[in-house]
Amino acid sequence: MKAESYSDVLLKPKYSTVPHREIDVDLTSDLAGLKLKLPVISANMKNVTETPMVDAMFHNGGLGILHRFCTIERNIEMFEECCKLDIPVNRIGVSVGVKEEEKDRFQHLLMAGATLFCVDVAHGHHMNVNQMIQYMRAKSKNKNIRIIAGNVATPEAAFDLISWGADIIKVGIGPGLACVTRKNTGVGVPQLYAIKSIHEAHPNITLIADGGIRTAGCIAKALAAGASAVMCGAVLAGTTETPGRVFPNEDTDLVNRTYYKVYGGSASYANKTNFIEGKIIKVPFKGQVKYILNEIKEGLESCFSLCGSYNLKELQQKSEFISMDIGGKLESET
Repeated sequence: MKAESYSDVLLKPKYSTVPHREIDVDLTSDLAGLKLKLPVISANMKNVTETPMVDAMFHNGGLGILHRFCTIERNIEMFEECCKLDIPVNRIGVSVGVKEEEKDRFQHLLMAGATLFCVDVAHGHHMNVNQMIQYMRAKSKNKNIRIIAGNVATPEAAFDLISWGADIIKVGIGPGLACVTRKNTGVGVPQLYAIKSIHEAHPNITLIADGGIRTAGCIAKALAAGASAVMCGAVLAGTTETPGRVFPNEDTDLVNRTYYKVYGGSASYANKTNFIEGKIIKVPFKGQVKYILNEIKEGLESCFSLCGSYNLKELQQKSEFISMDIGGKLESET
């Protein structure tokens, strides 16, 4: 396929025998043995996932991964808060970087009982990621942990991360709404092509599509291309469960007042100052995240039915992408 992204294609409808999409479609996905009823993961970003989001994602069938942009003590506190809510430890994701001090973060989270770790850096195909994964495996020999690693965008990178000891690969270099990596560096791979090319080369590697999601249709395309789940930041940003205050838009009067929250990329200037690969933006306040997750669920159920698929495996086997010209894109946005 051409190096296309979500907005370049549509899924071709297929003959369907699905009687009732709400009843007969099974959205369950398998993340290296971890079953999700809704294949959606909240991004491990400072303005997206803390305890309330992990709780909401769990109760709606998805997965939340806590961010790492805080002290180790605060990270432990958030993890323990989730445990007190009776969320299983394998459904509480935690994050670590690759710098030397991140080894302490890993050790403390491991001792606290964490089992699902995300090694999270902008460029996952790097020796530092290799060394961190090796360190994590060495220190957790007697414990059953899962390691998500990324981000990458090529089959070679995905294969290497698996060979280094990762269980799940996070795919996406620069497609996010708050990410400007491609603009500032000229480096990246169109997201749909990245997912599909990795899946075709290594069909047994479990993939999380991270970034570029704007609608439930984007999620459907990512899953059809070979992802087992998608990670969402901008889609979930601005909801009640995200960290941070709700601000009023001062250019609206009291009768028509609208509100917003702050959202930023993980490499934005809010988290580091040596190089900007992300930006801070205002997003409308959206209310409780369960309504967005329900809209995603209904959109995916409709997609599966339209494509004649009862489950994710069938969707990936039957899916056929149709490339669009500019007319098709304009038509699809109406």
